[in-house]
Amino acid sequence: MSLVLRSDDLPPHDRPGTITFSSARSASAARKDDDPTVFLAVQVSGTTVVAQGGRRAVLRTGDMAVYDATRPYTVLHTDSTVLHHVQVPRSALALPQGTIDAVACLRIGPDNNPLAAVVAPYVGSLGSSGVLDRPEAADLVAGPSIDLLRALISMHVADGPRASHPLVLRVQEYVRTHLADRDLSAATIAAAHHVSVRHLYASLSRAGVALQASIREQRLEQCRRDLRDPRSAHLTVGAIGARWGFSDASHFGRVFRDAFGTTPREWRATG
Repeated sequence: MSLVLRSDDLPPHDRPGTITFSSARSASAARKDDDPTVFLAVQVSGTTVVAQGGRRAVLRTGDMAVYDATRPYTVLHTDSTVLHHVQVPRSALALPQGTIDAVACLRIGPDNNPLAAVVAPYVGSLGSSGVLDRPEAADLVAGPSIDLLRALISMHVADGPRASHPLVLRVQEYVRTHLADRDLSAATIAAAHHVSVRHLYASLSRAGVALQASIREQRLEQCRRDLRDPRSAHLTVGAIGARWGFSDASHFGRVFRDAFGTTPREWRATG
């Protein structure tokens, strides 16, 4: 699981109020993402406009906005600005696409989301401390940070599909911490939470979560990262697949190619 944080620190412009910086992503570029991600923009100072899907959020100090890297977006800075961007794999966020779509480019601030007063300073501290530059520390804070972002988004979505039901959140956390278990299944998950398989599927369905697809996507994401991780260089492709529940090497190769458009060996070789 990974967390990437980038900061835009832009000096004042000669003419206040004019655009000093802009970034955008076209539809064709968004479609080429081999690692679907979601961004959280956190305004530290200045003003930024984030636009996506016909929505436009004006961010001032303490405000935040979520946007999807797989869809076209525009980010405009209109004055001296410090903006943090937290980038999270969509599979690790483990929220229904409908939830992400519902919150995309809505302004999130202390006046409309009680968690904003916690999340914004927290992200600011990550950006100023440089903790994410240390791999061991970054690994340790990634999970809790993604959990906090998930809670922020779920809190902000009043209607539509959301994964905020306590059982759903517990199941998603259980799956994330048991991805390497070969026997991870609806039956074992239901038993661990003392519910029937039927009740488990009904709860997940109401939240828009497809259990088997979510497990497969998260396992493939872990495999994709391990294949380019120097710490896993001594492992064979088959061993990495088996580490994350893909006991059949041929099956692992097929599902990896279907997901990412390249074989595990090709992915590793081009890293």
